[in-house]
Amino acid sequence: MIQKKIAAIMEEEENESKKVNIPDTEHSEIQADECESMSLIFPDEFQLLSRMVEGRYTYPITYSIQLKPSQEEISMMNPDDTRLWPKDNVSLAVEYSIGYPDTLPIFSLHHDMNLLDFKFKQIKGCLDTVKSTAQSELHMPCVMSCVYAARDFFESGGLESCLNYSNNEVNEDCQEETLLLSSKEERDDELLTLSLKPVLLEQIHKCKLEGLKIADSVLENMSSTNKKTTSDGNLIEFNDARIGKGGSWKYKLGLVGKPSAGKSTLFNAATAFARQKGGNGESDEDGLAIGGATMAPHPFTTIDPNIGYCLVPAPKGLCPEDEEIDKHGLSSNVGCTHGRDSSNRRLIPVILKDVAGLVPGAYQGRGRGNKFLDDLTDADVLIHVVDASGSADTEGNTVTIETENNSNLGSNPLDDLAWVQNELVQWIALNLKTKWDKIVKKGSDKLVNMFSGYKQNQAFVWSVLLAVEKFMFQHEGRDHALDNLGDWHEGDLYRLVTAFLGSRFPIALALNKSDIATAKQNCEKIISALPFHGAHVATSMCAREEMNFVQQYIQATIAPGKKQIEKSVVPASVWNCLQSAMALRSPVLVFPVLSMDTYESLPGMNNFATRDSSLPNAGMISCLIAAGGCAPTLWDIDSNTYIVNSEKNKCKMLRDTLCMKPGSTIEDVFESLKNMGALEGEFVRAEAAGKIGEKQKLAKKDDCIGIHNRILKIMTTKRREWQKNIP
Repeated sequence: MIQKKIAAIMEEEENESKKVNIPDTEHSEIQADECESMSLIFPDEFQLLSRMVEGRYTYPITYSIQLKPSQEEISMMNPDDTRLWPKDNVSLAVEYSIGYPDTLPIFSLHHDMNLLDFKFKQIKGCLDTVKSTAQSELHMPCVMSCVYAARDFFESGGLESCLNYSNNEVNEDCQEETLLLSSKEERDDELLTLSLKPVLLEQIHKCKLEGLKIADSVLENMSSTNKKTTSDGNLIEFNDARIGKGGSWKYKLGLVGKPSAGKSTLFNAATAFARQKGGNGESDEDGLAIGGATMAPHPFTTIDPNIGYCLVPAPKGLCPEDEEIDKHGLSSNVGCTHGRDSSNRRLIPVILKDVAGLVPGAYQGRGRGNKFLDDLTDADVLIHVVDASGSADTEGNTVTIETENNSNLGSNPLDDLAWVQNELVQWIALNLKTKWDKIVKKGSDKLVNMFSGYKQNQAFVWSVLLAVEKFMFQHEGRDHALDNLGDWHEGDLYRLVTAFLGSRFPIALALNKSDIATAKQNCEKIISALPFHGAHVATSMCAREEMNFVQQYIQATIAPGKKQIEKSVVPASVWNCLQSAMALRSPVLVFPVLSMDTYESLPGMNNFATRDSSLPNAGMISCLIAAGGCAPTLWDIDSNTYIVNSEKNKCKMLRDTLCMKPGSTIEDVFESLKNMGALEGEFVRAEAAGKIGEKQKLAKKDDCIGIHNRILKIMTTKRREWQKNIP
């Protein structure tokens, strides 16, 4: 279904992308006139890189002008002058920004040399000269001046002077540190990057869309029930996609978005202010410390990541009681370790990570830069928190919203989706680009290893690579593309990166600040466009109002009788958003029991159900109850503590659940229970069922866990005290 929808909206998405990049009439006329002038002034050197349709330029207008003198001019130079220029041709490429000439164009150098012939510092020196010239002529057409400035750079000995600077004088924003390796041989190997053939921006855009389509197919295959164990016993195959060995899954969600979009507010609402700050915690007007993530209406309030447990309603269909809830309502005999929300959905503990706000150019070091991106590598799914109201620019600064019938916004949330996804793609692509020649030399195994820094096993990476290779064969007739990496172009790389990113980090949207009038239209546009820029689902919310609800019950728990916050709503949208995110990469939920007749919990799980750090505290439980949910099974409301060694430990069936990776076997579940101290000894046998009341069946330890055998009773050779009377 997702694939069909992507195919149906691909043309619409391309058109939308073009609309975003169309300047107004005044700027478009200036840009077109200058482009035409450059083609006449430099007839032999000029090359249009964007397209013309029916005599009109498509936007953004992009072209290049060759800088190096022609062979005829070189023949007239003396030998000393020829050495001032790079070995081969080099052109200045220009891409007009929407507001040019009131904003700077994007400059780059196009050439076919490797970085031994045209070094990183020399490229930077030339571009710095060009950008300085453009800045001095801001608000005026500047390309001709920039071309002459670039030529003057070479003719005045700029190539040699750039190499005389010490490493400390190189601007860190140019990421020179990636080239400063301990070994000269390794350094030279890293510099050879130009075997990756350049292509037009339109081709790159097309390949990115294809990558998203491939990612959707990988995710769909991984959620398929058509799976089997391979001959080596280490890989599970989901149709054409493979993932690694299973095991317990400490699930993590990562919050991304521009500064001031509301990430920290959503974090506090979801975690009940879980990130405690000791003596430096946030306080209300009466000095009541409630901890949590720092919030403020300015950029980069968050510096170090905020990390805490949130409670996520289990995606529909993952729990045995879901069918019962749909038909008759939940029985009071069914328990839950972490409580339930207002819809009786079982709550699963998940780690939530709120990182510093993302700004354009982060992959190049702007803002918190790569530190921000590195903080995301252990997330399983990303939640992009979007300022749906358009009340902040891309830097997170508050802007004035001028509206006419709520249509003209200070910033466009659709743009946020585009540039945030681009930052994530460029984060990975830049790393691959700088090492591409080394990848080509060492083959696909090296390419797989390049993805190891994104916290994913090689089997998963191979599944994405093979899906990309299959696509290239089916749609381009390129057989064994992974064996011919030297033939790849830039678009191929971006297709691969987008496919990996979409599979590894699927995105859910939190459309925040929906209470502001200007947000309604934006929310409708975004939801109707899904899937869009790697995002699959979206939830409208006002995170601050839902956080206020949580805050007032936290305060009431800490200081009973304290006045309540007037404006607040039940955090249902936050829960829905978290659930929709987890559903993009659903875990397998397993329910270990002592008896297949009563579904009584393992006594060995009591410690987990009363002392684990993931359990909600008194404040969060107060929120659950106030919202219409229920407390964890072993929580005693009268004493505000978890009950240990009580008859209550046995009165609820299917109380406990384990979160397992897709492809996990019954043996993996057994090992997880041993690690938790719930079982001892060696595996003897297992009985399993999929639904409440279903007849149990014998299960083998190498059977894959799924909906059909998620209720599980495991017997071992060494019985703990509580196991001795088990029949």
